[in-house]
Amino acid sequence: MRLSVLAQTTGTFLLYFSGAFAAPLGVAVLYREWTDALGFLGAGLLSAAVGWLCARGRSPVNGVTRVEGLAIVSAAWVLIAASAALPYLVSGLGPIDAMFESMSGLTTTGATVIRDFTAHGHGLFFWRSLTQWFGGMGVIALFVAVLPKLGIAGRQLFFAEAPGPVDEKLTPQIRKTAGALWAVYAGLTVLQFVALLATGMPVFDSACHALTTLAAGGFSPHPSSVAGYQNPAAEWVITAFMFVAGANFALHYRALRGEWRAFLHDEEFRAYVAIVGVSVLLLMVFLRADLVGPVERVRVSAFQVLSILTTTGFASADFQLWNEQAKMVLLALMFIGGCAGSAAGGPKIVRQLLIARYTLNEVRRTLHPRAVLPVKLGGRVVPEEIMRGVLVFFLFYLLVFAVSTLVVSALGADLLTAITASIACLGNIGPGFNAVGPMASFADLHPVSRVVLTAAMWVGRLEILTVLAVLHPDAWRVLRR
Repeated sequence: MRLSVLAQTTGTFLLYFSGAFAAPLGVAVLYREWTDALGFLGAGLLSAAVGWLCARGRSPVNGVTRVEGLAIVSAAWVLIAASAALPYLVSGLGPIDAMFESMSGLTTTGATVIRDFTAHGHGLFFWRSLTQWFGGMGVIALFVAVLPKLGIAGRQLFFAEAPGPVDEKLTPQIRKTAGALWAVYAGLTVLQFVALLATGMPVFDSACHALTTLAAGGFSPHPSSVAGYQNPAAEWVITAFMFVAGANFALHYRALRGEWRAFLHDEEFRAYVAIVGVSVLLLMVFLRADLVGPVERVRVSAFQVLSILTTTGFASADFQLWNEQAKMVLLALMFIGGCAGSAAGGPKIVRQLLIARYTLNEVRRTLHPRAVLPVKLGGRVVPEEIMRGVLVFFLFYLLVFAVSTLVVSALGADLLTAITASIACLGNIGPGFNAVGPMASFADLHPVSRVVLTAAMWVGRLEILTVLAVLHPDAWRVLRR
């Protein structure tokens, strides 16, 4: 692994990312928030300077190896998160909290350490939303789409960051694939913005929610999240777009090209619809004593099911106050996630399907030892290496979750808080229960807990194996050579 290639490529990413500070700078100037405006200007200039210094070498990028690609993606996310944390430092957050908030935005987790929303301006809230929008489809995927000079290296970087166990190429060139997905993503964001305006939501709030819904992020400029607006029509709009965000964007791309049957033929999407439907019905039954009228029960249940399943993390009600049966439904959804190729986090439904079929085959093999029982998905046999990768992913996912829970609990949090805070950050969900409920903040957790949960967000967004591969001794032996 060549450090020159690592430095040049991550520096190039940071140099281009520095231009993102122009948008919140404009918002801060518009609302006459001059301190924040200077903060965004300084953050942009500093990020550009560091990026330029790292990228000024002449090392070739086209020859990036797999190890280098994994290292570039892992390092770029940390470097960009550190850059995105600068405005939070200017606004008064400490270094640990600034990095937590920044990583929560870029990984579309939606967990926050901000207690007093009135202490911050429009520019900062727009920046929170914008970082989630960048992170929703993937920061690296964006750069692969707009930086043609990455060439062959773009394939390594794109699939090192791509969510889910299946590599799906929509176009022959990976740059065009990334560009196509980003075009669909941006178009849906604009469509939701217009729809929210039509419900009467203010322009600024509509823009922020449009950016964070399609990203499956969950940051809201209101301290009570979507519940603070008391706008049922807006809740229906956000519910619909959360459903879209949780589905594979490759299916949306094909639908726009006239291939509507792709949704019907996709096994994972059918499972996604079934999980949503069953979960909504369960919540409607469990909440029948708390919510008046069937329409309200459908709206609240569908909103919260999709918010947790797609790892968006919005709240249209304080579900911390719900009964234990309803909370158990939400807790179960935290361990599922959305579809592969979507903006959602979590383990992904396709992996759940593969694990279920693999387990069923093992039961059958116990009864019929000589039977040949391949795992199939969508009528195709799943290669053994993919199945092995899914099993290893789940093993390490549960291991990271257990370690994170142990640390957070050991540092003073109650068990339910520790469990839900860990899965909420590892799965990029956002809110949990008890001290980290939908109307609470992660700021009350121990500082070391917040550091551990920040790392969990990073590991979870890169789906664990990318980070573990870079940390493996073999990768460092390659570096020494």
